[in-house]
Amino acid sequence: MNVLSPRRPLLQLTFLLPSCTLPIHCTPHRYDSSARRTTKRLRPKQDKAAIPSHREARDHIVFNPPSSAPSPYHTPLIFLPPNDPRRRLLAQAHAHANPYQDPERRLPPPVRKPYEKSYNLDEAQIAELRRLRAEDPFKWTRAKLAEKFGCSEFFVGMAAQATKERTDWSKQLLENTKARWGRRRSNAREDRTKRREVWARDE
Repeated sequence: MNVLSPRRPLLQLTFLLPSCTLPIHCTPHRYDSSARRTTKRLRPKQDKAAIPSHREARDHIVFNPPSSAPSPYHTPLIFLPPNDPRRRLLAQAHAHANPYQDPERRLPPPVRKPYEKSYNLDEAQIAELRRLRAEDPFKWTRAKLAEKFGCSEFFVGMAAQATKERTDWSKQLLENTKARWGRRRSNAREDRTKRREVWARDE
């Protein structure tokens, strides 16, 4: 009995091998068509009531609240009839929302003691303030001068500016403080400076 050998090797006859021995190539592919269908399904559909009609000759207001229980707090007065009881409920809600609208009610206590600005410095006092500031800026700081003359520190800064020695000392103190900062704080301060520059450019 003669046994005929196959002309091709057995490994090339893939249909005779079990499925577990075959190489599996699973490479996901995403085409424009599938992405378009997915985006279309995820896009919410706009309600027809919110779309302005082309038959209207001029613009108009479209009031389309979300699906929820009716509430007088969410319905504007312009959409309520004159005899609607919700108008009374809405007026009561506004009265409770601002209890200090009644002049007979007492206001809460102030956060700080009220005071009035005083402009009591004459030319002689301003000259004395400038002399003290120029004589010893380390002793006569803005806080001490404001306490002595009874004015604000902002006014002291406008009337008598610090000397160059005091300004250089403040800058050097700031540089020494920055030298002790870590990488995280340095990056945070740099980002803050960049944000301020962007704000100045209105971007």
